[in-house]
Amino acid sequence: HGAVTSVLAMAPWLPERTAAEPEPVKQLMGRRVLIVHGTNDERTDPELSYRLAERAKKANRDTCRFEVHSDGHALRQHRSEVVALAADFVRGSLFARSYARPVADALAAPPPLGLRMPLAAGFGRSLRH
Repeated sequence: HGAVTSVLAMAPWLPERTAAEPEPVKQLMGRRVLIVHGTNDERTDPELSYRLAERAKKANRDTCRFEVHSDGHALRQHRSEVVALAADFVRGSLFARSYARPVADALAAPPPLGLRMPLAAGFGRSLRH
């Protein structure tokens, strides 16, 4: 929908596609996009979300992706960091606030850096008031 300005995709399920017919990204153009995926996800392939982010970044520079190392599909092992990351992105997107430095850096970084950003342990602690 045209009113959508931002997309937060947490451990997105993506169908296995062929190189000739990849998952589309044109609907992400003009929107801020944050993808978060656990590296040990056994339900949805983190490499597929990386490939989606890679294609999206070519069409839309406001795309980034964070990897939650050693975490699975539910992102429970690093729950507080994932929640802080999502909350920061939503607040920044909805209220036109500045993003936390790691999010701003990830959005600005060229591929593959901004698409394989590790979610740091303790992310969000310094964001609490």
